[in-house]
Amino acid sequence: MAAVDLRGLHPRFSATVMLHAARKGHPVAGVTEAARQLARVRDPLGLSSLIEEEDATARLSGPGDGSRFEVERDGRVLQVCPIDVIPTLTASFWPDLLLDADARAGWWVAEHDLVEALLSLAAHPVPEGRLVLSGRRRWQATELMHEAALLHRRWEQGQVGAFSVEVLAEPQRPPVRVEPVELDDQEPDLGPLHRLLSEHRSEGWRPQMTVREALMHHLALVEGALNRG
Repeated sequence: MAAVDLRGLHPRFSATVMLHAARKGHPVAGVTEAARQLARVRDPLGLSSLIEEEDATARLSGPGDGSRFEVERDGRVLQVCPIDVIPTLTASFWPDLLLDADARAGWWVAEHDLVEALLSLAAHPVPEGRLVLSGRRRWQATELMHEAALLHRRWEQGQVGAFSVEVLAEPQRPPVRVEPVELDDQEPDLGPLHRLLSEHRSEGWRPQMTVREALMHHLALVEGALNRG
């Protein structure tokens, strides 16, 4: 597996990609000392399994304007533009995810799946161009708030080891409704991303982490950041 150069990434996000790559056995190059220190604080054991090489076949950089990332390989640059990312790995890096009355609808996708997609794209030749990355389903703000409220209640009761019957009996997830896309809420075109990933893996673009799982990771991430001050 060819190594990917990470020096063009923001140090905090680079640390995230490093740790993810270490778990996947994906070699990397261009690790900066700032990113290494951040990764060591977060997961010293995970960092110890990182595979480093001097030369890389591809290079990741970003984020640029609008959280845009670039995958550069063989002289071609592919721009990856993620939208509606749920922070699950990198604290205080993404725009705040509002889960109260100010929550918004979106095509939500876990940061886990974004990192996996970037490494998968960098592992093979890429075309020159631009593509969008998001979840496959649009979540209404009320649905997002419902999920977050349920998880937060379970989180709070889990801290004291006492779950109420009311919380445990709550429905597992809000009903999924198929709704028409409004003119002012255009559906992201995931076709280019799906076709490109399909060249090297049968499932193409299919996020592996559900929104509920992503929110669980997000709450843990935020709680951990608060406890660290």
